[in-house]
Amino acid sequence: MYAHMTIPNRLKEARIAAGFRSAREAADSFGWTGSTYAAHENGTRGIKPSDIEKYARAFRSDPCLIAFGQTTTKSTIAGVPESVLREVIRFVMSHDGAKSASKDDIADLIVDLCHYVRKSGEAGLENIVDFELARRAAQAG
Repeated sequence: MYAHMTIPNRLKEARIAAGFRSAREAADSFGWTGSTYAAHENGTRGIKPSDIEKYARAFRSDPCLIAFGQTTTKSTIAGVPESVLREVIRFVMSHDGAKSASKDDIADLIVDLCHYVRKSGEAGLENIVDFELARRAAQAG
């Protein structure tokens, strides 16, 4: 999607995605020289790799996405890779307690488990699911 775009266009897209309506607004927010940032974004001035990294950090974007139109990071949801999220969902949905749990409790549990996995790995998921589904059922009942 982004590979066909130029660096200035991808930089602008990163700025917009970060919530800044204009180049001036972004420059003012980060204390950059407005004319320099605007020249980088409109392509009238070359941009150094260090500037790309600075802008990517500020806009919470991948510098490779701005520079090359391709990301180096893997897609994450709730702080875990998509493949781990899929495994957590399968694990929760196959649990006996999931049959009687509300959709909101299951969604909350999945998010909680993703945070747990992100911090401590996948060990012990079964015990946590047993405990959490039992606890949530007791609260609901």
